[in-house]
Amino acid sequence: MKTLDERLNGLRWRLRAMRRLWSSGAEPHMPFIPPEPFDAVPRGRIESPAAGLTIASDTLHVAGWAFFPGAPTSRIDVWLGEKPLGRARMGVARPDLAELTDLPWAGVSGFELTVDLTDQPDLDGRASLRASAASTGGERLDLDPVEIALGDADTDEGDGELPVPPKPTPAPANGDGPHVLIYTHQLNLGGAQLYLMDLIRGLLKRGAIRLTVVSAIDGRLRGELEELGIPVHIGGSSPMDHLSPHMGRLEQLVAWSADRDFDLILVNTATGLALPGAELANELGIPAIWSIHESFPLSILWGDPPLGLLKQAKGALEKADTVLFEAEATREMFAPYVSSDRARVIPYGLDFGAVEAAQAGFDRDAARRRASIPDDAEVVLCVGTVEPRKAQLPLAQAFELVAARQPNARLVFVGGDDKQYSRMLADYIAGSKVRERIELLPVTPDIQTWYGIAALFVCASDVESLPRTVLEAMLWETPVLATDVYGLPELISDGENGWLCEPRDTGSLADALDRALSTAPGERQGLAARARRMVEERHSLPAYADEVARLLDEALTKRG
Repeated sequence: MKTLDERLNGLRWRLRAMRRLWSSGAEPHMPFIPPEPFDAVPRGRIESPAAGLTIASDTLHVAGWAFFPGAPTSRIDVWLGEKPLGRARMGVARPDLAELTDLPWAGVSGFELTVDLTDQPDLDGRASLRASAASTGGERLDLDPVEIALGDADTDEGDGELPVPPKPTPAPANGDGPHVLIYTHQLNLGGAQLYLMDLIRGLLKRGAIRLTVVSAIDGRLRGELEELGIPVHIGGSSPMDHLSPHMGRLEQLVAWSADRDFDLILVNTATGLALPGAELANELGIPAIWSIHESFPLSILWGDPPLGLLKQAKGALEKADTVLFEAEATREMFAPYVSSDRARVIPYGLDFGAVEAAQAGFDRDAARRRASIPDDAEVVLCVGTVEPRKAQLPLAQAFELVAARQPNARLVFVGGDDKQYSRMLADYIAGSKVRERIELLPVTPDIQTWYGIAALFVCASDVESLPRTVLEAMLWETPVLATDVYGLPELISDGENGWLCEPRDTGSLADALDRALSTAPGERQGLAARARRMVEERHSLPAYADEVARLLDEALTKRG
């Protein structure tokens, strides 16, 4: 459930966006009303931005839909003028279109693409926004272009209320070593949070350190931290839509920190929820080490804040003593803001002991029986919270394309919840012709058993830096198929220790699924064994914790 601060920030953001829309003279789009029959020919349109709209921000959000009567959409490419903007994310819910035909893919035929315009320096003035769609059956459709204009960013700071002051938090237990404040975005289950938990355990094992954790959002990991003797403060989100309340929140954090004698701040994630941690380090005059997991442009991560707040945020990033990345591709994305002497790429470490404990005495046949997996089934596993960027719905569509050629394959998603995209995936599975071979399971902290059951692990995400699930699957010697995005090709060499496919391309994903499942068992086993050796050599938790601890010592010594 969202906090009051989050709901208010979201309302302010929507009101600000609507002011821009109204000032442009554009009107909100109405549901599509087609000529009859709807499913006679390929159809589609760009619905956002509206024709004639002036884009007065650093980001451009493109949305619309594309439908083919013969097969699902495989990919959608977008251009602004002659400049390619990239491939759109597919599988966006369109219940209005679902009512017009019995074809199951109509209801998920929406698409979206958010572009960081600061990376498009040669775009200026008026331009034509274009999109071209292709189906898995080989059909093509060029959507009608939309004429838009690019203008100056909104500089109105506006007014806003100051957030509620944080509640008191106890000091850590007496001990030796520096007092490190860890500032993170949330404490629910997720890759960045679990990596942080592993790092904390690794640092505690080394000794001579005191830790306090501040998180914007509470979650089940809070209990684990408190069991480790680490005080946890839940601070709420900091306003990102206006500078004044954001600075008010920072002032409260400074007051809260005054008598706690922090020596260094470790910031976890580059999201706006964790940003105040880096700003606090500057205010306190102590070192900051910033661990960035996300491969998103700052304008998307921070939600297009006003110029004053954007300058404040970028300044915090530029002043951080050290910025940690898990993938070279992510470091390159942040190169404009992080000088090479402050950027470090350190591959994440896994707790091998936890995986080895799960593997010890593991009875695969018994586990399969408990999960009601047929004896001859090959489980294709996808783990992760169901959300658009993880592309679970296109994976379901790709599975449908290969199901006839791979009669023993069975697709299992682990990560369902009660949110819209998860419900949409469940509805799509229920209407699938191979629905008896696709299963959607809820989020669970006990995922190890599924790695042991699976014949193939798939990461279909269109944005990932270095997903923990892929590393865990490799450690289990479960073969991995992943999209060729950011840190994943730094882990996987296609055909050597796994398989790669194009992101946001259902046809490419289906081909790769077919290729992986058609690979002989002995060859699959060889790929998986090479993947495990790579993880053992590069991703040890003790080595990772030692390297981070060394950076903490360096930062403290330098500030001395």
